[in-house]
Amino acid sequence: MDGCRRARKRIFLTYLLSFVLLSSFFYYLMAYNSRNNLGIMRLREDVDDISHILRQQQVGCKGAQGSCKVSCAGGDPKGSCDHRDVSAYVDTLLKRKMGHLMDDVYNLKKQVMSADCSSKSGQAAPKPEAASLARPRINYASEDLGARIINVKAQPIGGTNFIKWLLGLDFSANPPVNMIRAALSPGACFGFNGSQATVTLQLAKTIVVEVISLTHVAREMTPSLCVRSAPKNFDVYGLRNDNSKKELLGQWSYDNAANRRTQSYSVRSEFFFRNLAFLFNSNHGANSTCIYRVEVYGRLH
Repeated sequence: MDGCRRARKRIFLTYLLSFVLLSSFFYYLMAYNSRNNLGIMRLREDVDDISHILRQQQVGCKGAQGSCKVSCAGGDPKGSCDHRDVSAYVDTLLKRKMGHLMDDVYNLKKQVMSADCSSKSGQAAPKPEAASLARPRINYASEDLGARIINVKAQPIGGTNFIKWLLGLDFSANPPVNMIRAALSPGACFGFNGSQATVTLQLAKTIVVEVISLTHVAREMTPSLCVRSAPKNFDVYGLRNDNSKKELLGQWSYDNAANRRTQSYSVRSEFFFRNLAFLFNSNHGANSTCIYRVEVYGRLH
């Protein structure tokens, strides 16, 4: 009897080990395949973007041979395309890519002006208010600094199943972490079905939140020339350490203006928070919503 029991135990352990190894192997295959699909999708979008530029340039070079019609589900006006359209398109791309650089230049200009004013007035040191304006802003919702997504309540694009839920691959194509990454390219967003979602974000440091910024990709950077998937109305709550109590920091609306792709909202609160809850309540008419970038600025002391 003892020999039979030991044999059964060995058989059970063998089956258990085989199941664990097979599960790990399939998880690795699915995760690797998801990363490859995401890379291929981004590469395809970049190629489509370049092709769109070349087509616009060809239209501009041909002169008045015809006019191009652009529509976004019946919501955009029609007009003729010439070399000025191409120039405006390229300018928009450059502005998107150089957004952070211009922010740094603005802060440097503030520092120079503050130093110049203090030297003319004969003061030994600038005022605390001027120093705070000149200090470069730190985005505490940046993944590079240690921020992370700790909870998501949303409907994945393409649906889900038990295997994806078990392996944590519900949002493998458009993961929520995209909204705290610095890259801003078409498709590199947190995407979900419908217009409602709740995302709990842990900041890099515990801060007093002063400004929250929301950025959506420009219409000219999308292959479909449509940005109706941008969020519209959203709420932000500050969560206490145990997440049992929350304070409303603000209720805002992203107006999706063509000339203001990054919009900032002031926060009036004197409490320190490490976790923030973003409640996205609506979008601008699309069946799905894309959150490209969220930024949070504040002070440590």
